[in-house]
Amino acid sequence: MAIVRAASSAIHAWAVGAVRRSLQLVLILGLAFPAAAQVDPRVIEQLQGRLQGTQDAGAQLDQAREQNRRVTLPSNTDQTSEERELRRQQSRIQLNSLYLPSPVEQQYRERLGDPSLRQFGYDLFRVSEGGSGPVTGEVSDGYVLGPGDELVVTFQGATNNSQSARVARDGRLIVGSLPPIRAAGRTLGSVRTSLSQATRQNLLGTDVFVSLGGVRSATVLVGGEVERPGQYQVTALSDVANAIALAGGVRKAGSLRNIRLVRGGVTRTVDLYGLLGIGTASRIRVQDGDRIVVPVVGNTVAVTGSVARPGIYEIQGSASVSDVIAYAGGALYPRGYQISISRIGDDGREIFVRPQGTAAAIWSGDGVQVLSGSAGAAFDRVMLAGHVRNPGARALAAVPTLADLIGRPEDLQLGTYMPMAIIIRRNALTGMRTYEAADLRSALDRSRPVALRGDDRVYVFSAEDIAFLNSSATRQIILGQDNPKPQCYALEKLQSLVADTQSPRFNVITRGTITVEREGRDVAASAGRALTGAGTSGSNESLEAVRTRPLQDVERMERVAARTRGESDRDQQYDRNEIEESDAEKLARKNRECPAVFEDVPELLPVLIEHSVSVGGAVRRPGAYPVAGSISADALVSASDGVMANVRGPVLDITPASGPFTRYEMAPGQEDRLANVLVSAGDDIRITANNAAYEAGAVLLTGEFNSPGLYTIRKGERLSELIARAGGLTDQAYPYGGVFTRRSVREQQQDGFQRTARELNTSLLALAAQENVNGQSIIAAGDLIKTLSETEAVGRMVVEADPRVLAQRPDLDPILDGGDTLHIPKKPTYVLALGDVSNPGAVQFQPGKSVSEYVSEVGGTQSTADDGRVFLVLPNGSAQPVRSSFWRRSNVVVPPGSTIIVPKNLQPLRTLGIVRDVATIFGQLATAVASIAILADRNN
Repeated sequence: MAIVRAASSAIHAWAVGAVRRSLQLVLILGLAFPAAAQVDPRVIEQLQGRLQGTQDAGAQLDQAREQNRRVTLPSNTDQTSEERELRRQQSRIQLNSLYLPSPVEQQYRERLGDPSLRQFGYDLFRVSEGGSGPVTGEVSDGYVLGPGDELVVTFQGATNNSQSARVARDGRLIVGSLPPIRAAGRTLGSVRTSLSQATRQNLLGTDVFVSLGGVRSATVLVGGEVERPGQYQVTALSDVANAIALAGGVRKAGSLRNIRLVRGGVTRTVDLYGLLGIGTASRIRVQDGDRIVVPVVGNTVAVTGSVARPGIYEIQGSASVSDVIAYAGGALYPRGYQISISRIGDDGREIFVRPQGTAAAIWSGDGVQVLSGSAGAAFDRVMLAGHVRNPGARALAAVPTLADLIGRPEDLQLGTYMPMAIIIRRNALTGMRTYEAADLRSALDRSRPVALRGDDRVYVFSAEDIAFLNSSATRQIILGQDNPKPQCYALEKLQSLVADTQSPRFNVITRGTITVEREGRDVAASAGRALTGAGTSGSNESLEAVRTRPLQDVERMERVAARTRGESDRDQQYDRNEIEESDAEKLARKNRECPAVFEDVPELLPVLIEHSVSVGGAVRRPGAYPVAGSISADALVSASDGVMANVRGPVLDITPASGPFTRYEMAPGQEDRLANVLVSAGDDIRITANNAAYEAGAVLLTGEFNSPGLYTIRKGERLSELIARAGGLTDQAYPYGGVFTRRSVREQQQDGFQRTARELNTSLLALAAQENVNGQSIIAAGDLIKTLSETEAVGRMVVEADPRVLAQRPDLDPILDGGDTLHIPKKPTYVLALGDVSNPGAVQFQPGKSVSEYVSEVGGTQSTADDGRVFLVLPNGSAQPVRSSFWRRSNVVVPPGSTIIVPKNLQPLRTLGIVRDVATIFGQLATAVASIAILADRNN
């Protein structure tokens, strides 16, 4: 009973809201229309805007989505670290596209066929900045002082003060009352020692602390192969690299290893490779008057192939093969690699040298190619990947068969798809990749062992991977529609393949799919969605109904059907502009939507599809299932989660790719027959079952039943049978006023309301453009259309609900459907009078009273009433007009619970040419008003 009360309360709330909206429509016809007048142009603009907004809703939605896509990039403070790294990578790609190789790089690239080779080390100055900024950090005692350096001297003890002293031009340092100390040319440590000795001698009981406060500046001249040669001011703490950075860095034509530092007529050589991790870093500080000269680049050698850091390196003096490989970060393979040297001979011709060991000498201009292990090295191993616990490489000698590679069946992960794995191997003759299918079941029990070869790659799949094959996204692509998941690389590849081949290679996925055109777009719906037997889901909607249903409703049905099949909403198309996700959430969502095994190897998806068998009917997860060779029907049914438990008397139908149709009876105790029935890729199997004994939904009985409530019904059960199961009707029941509703009728009525509103809106816009049209009439008609579009249909059917009548007239006994409702009210004691009357409301019922008498009790009709179009809605839901022009003297019988509706005179609307349409609408809603009034009063 709690369920009944909850259902009744929900229907009551809906009914009250519907009463309010329906009465609004009735009251609109009670408004007074003014005299005809010239139409205000603003009225036409208002109607045009309303109609345009209705017709162009799709265009506006597309425009809004396009604007959402054109969002500005967030500022750095609003970006995550992943987004900033992505922008940096995009910038590098753009810079690489604009990169102009130097003559040295161009020469090596052409010889070695490596377009990515660059000269090593020149990026050191790309973001480096020199200069004489503030001194920070600790300065070692080895710093040599000179004129202009400033020291901070602090005394503590008997004397407490702090003062700064600068090294004078004569090289002496004078601190307070201490005697002058020679400082120029001495280190900071030795000057600190001299100050300590002088303090002990002159200031008893006092300690001294010395630190470098300011650094003298130095003027250096930077020339040669730098970007901006010239004279620069640096600090005495700057080294050669800082000075070169101030000059814009070294050009590609300059040397990084033979930089000359000229000081007092003495030249020293500086090697910047030490700052780049090659050799020992030498830090030579500059002094005032130094000259730095960057000469032209010296001898070079290129290293490419299987090394950590391919590039063009400058060499000093003699070098060996091992030296230049060390420059490149070493070989990727510690052993087994081969070396080939491209060398320019004395005659200018290129020759190739294969050195004997890595101690061989390197010539200037050589191109060293490090080749990975021998071509046959990969044939000593196999790879395991996919839905496995321990993916990775194995020695072929240790796992000669697929069973040895995977282990026991107990070692597999939960949800492993057993009917098929794929082995990618190299064709010995063509060198191309081949895809071979393997049955895991027979391979693991060794009934059909699968031998492995060197360099094989074995991929094992999960049940989720197979579900991805049957997702709506895959189905749409195979039907030639747009890819709903452009973020999935595997689907992008599949879409290109489908567009290029145009072959029936993948039609096993779409055998259970109907494609209809709606609003200029192909809509895919499963053919198995109709309730043709037990175990199938969907509705009895016809193909024509699918064609005429709005596109958004078809998409909603598709999502509901997908959830029924076990798919999630993420398998449907969605607008990603409506949600905000972090980078981690986007990555996680993509991993859920796009299986990793297909993203890594997109070619696996079409291979699985073309090896599939179509399974349909009364199974838990119908769809396409890949198989390796021939497989028993029971194994394939098991892969689809088995036959549904409520199935009675199933029959197995097999339609092979070539051959006659075959049917197998699956009587109780004969299920083992399926083990001997074999199917292959391209076949179609279906478990057909008898219709279920019960409907998919229940029927709700409320009101004057001896046992109201929710009742499950059998297929073909009639209303009289259900009333009998509910204990019959009570003594206060009024079956003539019963309200019987059906979901499909409500949907049809609602579609009719919406369609009529659209048609009236279009007609009204055309009429508004004419001259001499009543503008107020147009506005009122527009309000009528708006109310009509917002009115909810009741879905009432006029049925006979009296068990005594049904017993005498079985032809009037309706067959029930899931979702039907029947409310039997108590016998009412009132009659409703609504519309263009003085005081609309309910009046007490009296036998024999006429329509005119009831209208008189509510104050009579208004002067604007249309006496010739009075409606009488009977309690059973049928409506009849009181057509006599002398209806006030009509002898029409008015049963209790009836509703009298007096409409307004539609003469002002007659000039619009829509009187007939409005009258039809009013007749349709008259029944709804009376029905909702009964439903709203059920709990009182």
